[in-house]
Amino acid sequence: MFNYSRGVKWIRVTDIDGGLVWINLEKVERVYRTSDGSTFEFANTAIQTIVPFEKIPDLLGGGNHN
Repeated sequence: MFNYSRGVKWIRVTDIDGGLVWINLEKVERVYRTSDGSTFEFANTAIQTIVPFEKIPDLLGGGNHN
């Protein structure tokens, strides 16, 4: 997927409904672009976010984008 800092385990992002959610990066299996932003998938869960797909590498590197 991406080469990200080992120090980043959780990120907080805004979901599609405007709420803040925490995502455990160690559990993420796939991240993909959607029309409204990005979707993080893990186990049997998918979290749709408003985070632009282009910003995902910044998040994985430790940036804070809501």
